[in-house]
Amino acid sequence: MKLTTLFRSSPALWAAPVAIALPLLYYIGPGHPPSDAYGFAPEITSYPLYFAYSFAYAVTSALAAWVSGNLRQAGIWQMNHARSRYRIAAQAMLPVIMLAWLMLILPPMIALAVEGVWPTWDSISPLAVGVIVCVWHAVIGFTVGRWVPKVIAAPVLAVVTWVAVAFTVTVDSPWVRHVSGAFPEQLMFGEAPAWGALWPHVAFTGSVAIGLVVAWIPVRRRTLAVLAALAVSAAGVTGTYEAVKDYNYNPPLKTYAVTMECAHTGRTKVCMPEQTATALPQAVNATHTVLAAFEKAGVPTSPKAVIDSLPEGRFSTQSTASIWRVPLTMATERQDATFAVTVVATGMNCSKPDPLLRRVVIAWAAHITGTTQSWERLRKTIDRQGSPGDVDGILRSVLSRPAKEQAAWFAGASRQACAG
Repeated sequence: MKLTTLFRSSPALWAAPVAIALPLLYYIGPGHPPSDAYGFAPEITSYPLYFAYSFAYAVTSALAAWVSGNLRQAGIWQMNHARSRYRIAAQAMLPVIMLAWLMLILPPMIALAVEGVWPTWDSISPLAVGVIVCVWHAVIGFTVGRWVPKVIAAPVLAVVTWVAVAFTVTVDSPWVRHVSGAFPEQLMFGEAPAWGALWPHVAFTGSVAIGLVVAWIPVRRRTLAVLAALAVSAAGVTGTYEAVKDYNYNPPLKTYAVTMECAHTGRTKVCMPEQTATALPQAVNATHTVLAAFEKAGVPTSPKAVIDSLPEGRFSTQSTASIWRVPLTMATERQDATFAVTVVATGMNCSKPDPLLRRVVIAWAAHITGTTQSWERLRKTIDRQGSPGDVDGILRSVLSRPAKEQAAWFAGASRQACAG
């Protein structure tokens, strides 16, 4: 059969307008990438893909069942053919699979084009998962259509598949979302899927589909084919479950999956993502100002690197004495980079510092770096439920002491704030 004839006779042709419109409408609405994606391709593509998966799989399985029903009604499987039944099925499903691929590919590609960003492997790897899983759903739908009337199989598969994929993120058991075939997160800047977040989607659905293919092998003893199919499916499903059962609600993600640009101020390296590196000179100046002010105050500090924390995504990494994690991108946008570096320079990295000492230490550091206005803005935010003590009184007492005593107080107060 000619390719054009194949497509004209396929139900994928009349389903295409609605099928393609669904993910595109979601792209315009909740699937539109955020305005602060900073041109980060994985974040840009993850938003439209998040909603496209379930529609693509539902359409694939339903149309595959319809195609299979058409072949069954035409008596294709009772005829003698020079071609294998696998080739006949693959040719019949080609338009369906291509339509599903179009549903997945169009929204993220439009999003990248609008943002003027080239795709990267990290941005298309979740798409590659969807492309493969579409084939698995076509196999499953085609097999169901061989045994169930198409007018029943198609709508039931469409609804069941869509619900099973779209609502896995609402299930209490985390493992379900990691095998659904839909990458379960809209990424944040700097995040990218790890390998462990991708292959389970392919393996889980694929083991079921491959099992069905095995069951379709033309052998005399159907019992052997069925048993082999059950073994393949059970092994794949069980193995995938064992691999993901200990995952939490977030899939395995890489952070800092961006190219960083760096500059130096003395021995300290200052790094920002290339997407926001136009502000790197401002970040370098802020770092130099803070380091110089601390040295002048008798509290010299010399970190090896000051790194923008933006690419950490939803995860946070504590600063150390040698590596400071500072929200440089957001701070430079607010023209507040010096204060952001100042806060991290205080060195209170514990999770629950003493609230009074923390305020006094930051206030003192803001005083020596000339960022008291920024401190007052922060203080209004953190003191909305009340102040833990007389911050101003303690600060005045500290500032009245000689410089060496102030430096000694700072070192002691910083340690004491985290002692509890």
